[in-house]
Order: sequence, then C-alpha cells, then structure tokens
Amino acid sequence: MAGDCYEANGRWMIGKDDSYRLVHGVAILPRDGKPFGHCWIEKGSQVMDYSNGKDIKISKKKYYDLGKIPVNPYKLYKYTSEKMGLNIIKNKHWGPWDLKPPR
Repeated sequence: MAGDCYEANGRWMIGKDDSYRLVHGVAILPRDGKPFGHCWIEKGSQVMDYSNGKDIKISKKKYYDLGKIPVNPYKLYKYTSEKMGLNIIKNKHWGPWDLKPPR
C-alpha cells in the first residue's frame, strides 16, 4: 500500500520556520520487515508524522528505533520549508527528490 507521507508531511511543512526539517529516508516496514521510502518531520528531538491521516508526535529516538532508521546504505535527506518548496517547484512533485528508495 502506497502512503501519502511525502505530500501529507510536505503540506504540513509549508511556511514553517527553520527549526523544522522535512526528512526523506528509508525505514523498515514492521508488517513485512522490508525497507521502504518514507518522509517525516523533525524539530529538535521530536518527530512528527502526518501521513495516512495520522497525527504522530514522538521522540526522535523512539521513532528511529521503531523504523530501524537509518537503514544502510540509505542516507537521510533533510530540508527546510524553503528548500522543500524549491524542490517541489523544480521537480513538480512532493518527493522523494534526492533519495532513491527501494520501494
């Protein structure tokens, strides 16, 4: 099932200050134990995830532990609201832009 993480979290990020980062990365899906491309928001030690109608606010450590993030060999790409906007305009989609996820 494809989720809406790139668009949902991207929409939430519009106009946010530079203390927020939109993150594109790869996590392990608990349902099948396989890696997948995912997107979430970070502010300090907190993670927010609004994908698929959710409203998750959790510690970064717990979120990373649950998703087994980072998944080797994939890097995490972090964007300010401004950089995110420029990528949306340039690429004409919500992402991922620099990440080549396995699915």
